Amino acid sequence: MGIITIESGKINDYVHHVDLREFGMGRVLTCFIAEFDDCNLILDCGSSLEVKTILRYAKRNKIDLSKVKYLITTHHHFDHAGGMWKLYDKIKVLNPNVKIITNEETRILLNDYEYHLSRAKRTFGEFIGEMRAIEDDAFKIIEPSLNFNSDPNKLDVVESFKSNGKEVKLSILKTPGHTHDHQCPLFVKDGEIEFIFFGEAVGTIYHSTKLISMPTSMPVYFKYDDYMKSIENLKKIYPLKAGMGHFGVINGKQNVREFLLNNESFMQEFREKIIELYNKKPETKYVVERVIPIFAERSDLMNEMPDVFKNIILGVTYGMMMDLGYRDE
Repeated sequence: MGIITIESGKINDYVHHVDLREFGMGRVLTCFIAEFDDCNLILDCGSSLEVKTILRYAKRNKIDLSKVKYLITTHHHFDHAGGMWKLYDKIKVLNPNVKIITNEETRILLNDYEYHLSRAKRTFGEFIGEMRAIEDDAFKIIEPSLNFNSDPNKLDVVESFKSNGKEVKLSILKTPGHTHDHQCPLFVKDGEIEFIFFGEAVGTIYHSTKLISMPTSMPVYFKYDDYMKSIENLKKIYPLKAGMGHFGVINGKQNVREFLLNNESFMQEFREKIIELYNKKPETKYVVERVIPIFAERSDLMNEMPDVFKNIILGVTYGMMMDLGYRDE
């Protein structure tokens, strides 16, 4: 097992890592499927364009979709939950009792999506897919926990499941910053946090071998202070594996911690660099062009999809500029 898992497949006894091939590319966007004795869970789903990839993966790996009890979100963005309406409709045919576990803020934003989708289209074009309203009965609303206890046995539990007869507890932590509705689901088994899905709470990783991060300061809801507080909270727990929304799985407690510390320091450096550049010349284009080399050193994917990464860099730079008060919506 390497430091970072980038292949689709099982990462432990019950969690599957699925490359959703966003933009038609590998190593960009991921979701996770948890397969338990009596039911299954799907964590995030991509846009409506990626739902078919989940269905194909489940069929190929003999995962019973009629046993899907919950669909769980990390946040409302189109590339993480934009296809939730479509996946819910597909699963509901097989299991009428399926529910979407989320918080009230995400529920509202999933059903008030026009503004978000119009902004996303300006950045990512037709790759955003389609969003539709989801019926109220589809949701199981929870309040994500702020109990970041270093003892996994003392974390708040949403529900428990069985894997090969052993109890697995689901907790969901409140992790605002990237968006105010962001939450991180995790699984506790045998007194260990075996897996946490960071989503975009602590940056992204677009490198296949190095624990170096990129920011997730996309507009319009990014809040730097909240983001850094979420990192501070997440440093209190020690998962064996951490799933990233973009992209892959970090293996080992020390590696997860190293990545958290890397993202924490890089976000500080990134913010300071934007302040420095903006003070020299208060133009978005000037700032973006001068941070591109910083990002180029932190990914081994940029040459494979330069246009996509240019848009990502523009987005995260503009989001940080908004948080600094340099730009408005």
